[in-house]
Amino acid sequence: MLPRHHDSPSEGPAPGFRRAPAFQAAVAVGLPLAAFTVAGDVQSGALASLGALAVLYAPGLTYPRRAARVLAVGAGLAVAVAAGTLAAGSQAAIAAVIALVAGVSVLLSRWRSVPPPGALMPVLVCATATQIPLDSAPLATRVGLVALGVAVAWFVVMAAGPFRRGSSGPAPTLRPTPPWPQILRASARGGAGTGAAALVALVIGLPRPDWAAVACAAVLVHDATRATVRRAGHRAVGTAAGIAVADLLLATAPGALALVVLVVVLQFVVELTVARNYTLAVVFITPLALLQGTLATGQLDGHVAGLLAGRLVETAIGCALAVLAQALVPPPGERPARTVALRLTGRRAAPALG
Repeated sequence: MLPRHHDSPSEGPAPGFRRAPAFQAAVAVGLPLAAFTVAGDVQSGALASLGALAVLYAPGLTYPRRAARVLAVGAGLAVAVAAGTLAAGSQAAIAAVIALVAGVSVLLSRWRSVPPPGALMPVLVCATATQIPLDSAPLATRVGLVALGVAVAWFVVMAAGPFRRGSSGPAPTLRPTPPWPQILRASARGGAGTGAAALVALVIGLPRPDWAAVACAAVLVHDATRATVRRAGHRAVGTAAGIAVADLLLATAPGALALVVLVVVLQFVVELTVARNYTLAVVFITPLALLQGTLATGQLDGHVAGLLAGRLVETAIGCALAVLAQALVPPPGERPARTVALRLTGRRAAPALG
């Protein structure tokens, strides 16, 4: 089975198998971020690092397959940043575009049997783009920077290719394509949940409504209702603990270059720990997301306390709406809302047919 991403369950491959992908992720994200920061343009580096997230889709694949996968995902990330940029400035447009990107990304990732992170990275890139000031970079520049990050990711994951023969690791197991009713339900669930999470956060006036959508998408990476509920709890607990770490890192404000180093270190730690313990990984994901977000949106001089408090509320909104979306649009054969109602009335649910 392919390695899991930071928004996957705690089970996964052995830690030793995660070291190389973790190193590749840190290098791919860190290279453009560091280069642009040294050149005095940290925001462009942060945009390029969004494209470099395509590196997360390479582990476990043979070199020909990872070459195609990273490029395909990269094209999706470029479309996502363009969609988010065009929607910026309108609450209704932001919620609608995030929902659309989430729905399409879930559909494509399930159809092509792409394991976690699946649809998460396109949602993250699109949602982040909606929060970047419109006058900071024109549309073409943003797409170009994301494409540059994709190119960096591609070269990083393919660097050892000429020196190896055959597979890059354990032979990947082909995942069967789910039935179309299951794919369509997952797509509807992801689109409705993330769009609603973004809209609620926007209406309330939270500092980073994109984080609510991302939290929802992270919780909905799998179909099973029990896994979704467990995942929501893990993300909420991990985020609460991660706030303390983020507070320490952001409050010290060591400067842009030091923050870049922290991003690289955190990216490595997240990829190394997530396969074993998702809650622990979220403790590091929280400061990582906050640091990347502040670099990408130019909020380095913003109010740290407001961002941290907002992160807690936005995560709670995303998790709650993910569970609600799961209850309203469950996988075929599951009836979570009916099961809960029967339990509350003291009756036992009959097995679902079909």
